Order: sequence, then structure tokens, then C-alpha cells
Amino acid sequence: MLLTIDDLNLAHQRIAGHVLRTPTLRHEIRDGLTVYAKAESLQTIGAFKIRGAFNMMLALGAEAEGVVAHSSGNHAQAVARAARELGLKACIVMPSNAPELKRQRVEDDGAEIVTVGPDSEERRVRAEELSAQRGWPLVPPYDHPLIAAGQGTAAIELIADAPTLDRFYCPISGGGLMAGCATAFAALSPRTQIIGVEPLAGDDTARSLAAGDRVTVAAPDTIADGLRVRTPGAWTWTVNRELVSRVVLVSDDELRDTICWAAQRLRVILEPSGAAALAAVRREGEGACGALLSGGNIDPAMLSAILA
Repeated sequence: MLLTIDDLNLAHQRIAGHVLRTPTLRHEIRDGLTVYAKAESLQTIGAFKIRGAFNMMLALGAEAEGVVAHSSGNHAQAVARAARELGLKACIVMPSNAPELKRQRVEDDGAEIVTVGPDSEERRVRAEELSAQRGWPLVPPYDHPLIAAGQGTAAIELIADAPTLDRFYCPISGGGLMAGCATAFAALSPRTQIIGVEPLAGDDTARSLAAGDRVTVAAPDTIADGLRVRTPGAWTWTVNRELVSRVVLVSDDELRDTICWAAQRLRVILEPSGAAALAAVRREGEGACGALLSGGNIDPAMLSAILA
């Protein structure tokens, strides 16, 4: 299925009233470089994932009793919150190394958690099994047009808030956020260069673009727990390979430094994954750059250690 700007506009209308229209923060980093940061870290659950979850779950038929999802944290929170608001049951498969803060928030919203090992493929397989056993639809974290359309609504708002951007930087994991945002920029701001950002240890999209086909990497060892997917999504890859111009890789040290910088300069708290796009802008950005600050759900102990 193709993704169009009409799909994104419909999603924007569908989820209105369920998500926040987060602010776009303007900051001059240095002469010749201004960032327009879309602060999805300030969303109701602290991350952009709520947009895609609501878009897909609002589109489910009235006969749905519950949903199944798999996630290391932010998508889990999104599905749990949307299920609570929509009166659905939710079963979430989470890895054993998921941040405790994110697990607690999923439980607080009443979702059932099933714990598996740390590998992203293991939780995907288990979620598919549970979906089949219970007869509940699977709400995937990224690899679906309804999910991507919901995530892309963040870019629609950024484009409306900012001047014409020279570059747009967006974190890539499974690719749903990027597929939605890239579709928005291709339609509404075609002169903007679309740039993905991944951690050095989780460069599956960078390798895939270089190879011309999807590449699987070893389980990434990075503090960016939201960017540990090993292979680009099968469907999202069909969008991103056409629209993403290149991928920038950032180190864990750059993520830590950017978390500190954002707290001091933008007065926002970011998790490592949420700092990726901004880290890339700070290193190589030129002109007017958009950056998607994807989340702010960082463990307090990690935040304290980084700020110290």
C-alpha cells in the first residue's frame, strides 16, 4: 500500500482531540544554523508513538475486544494509553531490558505485560502468537500504513510552524515515523532534504540504503533503546528507500551530550532516542533544519548520571 498526503490529513483529523499539538522550538545553534525542533517529547505519553497508535486503533471495528502490541517502551505506552481511553484490553510484549519507567507507565494504564528476551525479533514473534491465540488485532510499532500516517502528522504540524526548511532530520528505527514524515515533506515541502538518523551500533537503514535492499544487523548495543530494531520494516522500507536521501550515524556520547545541551538550551528533557535527530543537526546541520525530538521518557537514574 502506498502512503499519500491524503492519508496523513485523514489521520490528523482522526486523532485530533486525542493527542497534543506539540510546540516547535526555534533555536539558533550557531551562525548559519537554526533548528526548528518538533518537541514530541512533550506528548501526553512523552513520545510521538501515541499518534500512530490512536490512528490505527480508532480505525478498528467496534467488535474489537482488545489489542496486542510489542515494544521496548514508547509504543507500549502509546497502545496502553489508547486502549484505556478507548475501552479496550491491551496485551503488550516487552523485552527484559525495557526501561523500568516505561514498564511502570504501561502497567499504570492497565495493560498486561508479557516479558521476553532483549531481541526485537523475539518480541515480534511472541506478539504474533498472542494475537492469533486471543483473536485480538496486532497494533505493530511501525510497519503499517495506518501507524506511519499517524506518526507523519507530526511533520504536518512542523511544516506549518516553521519556514521552508533546508533539511529535516528524523530518527529511524523500524521506519514508521520516517515513512510518515517523509511523505509529508515530499508533498508539502519538496525542496527539503530528508535525512535519517541512527545510532552507530544500529545502522540497519544506512546499510540497507547502501546495499539497495534490507539488511539485518546484530542486536544493537546502544543507550538508544528506541532505536534497536535490527532490520527496516518490510513496508516502511518501500517508502523510505525512495524518499530518504541519506542517513547520519551518531554515537552514544553524542546522544549524552545532546541530552545535556537540550536540557540547558531548549529546557526540554530527552531520552537517548529522542536526542538523535538533534545530535545530527548539531554536528552537521546547515541553514534552517527541522529535527524531530521523538521522546523524553528517560530513566531518572540515567538522566542524573548524564547531567552530572
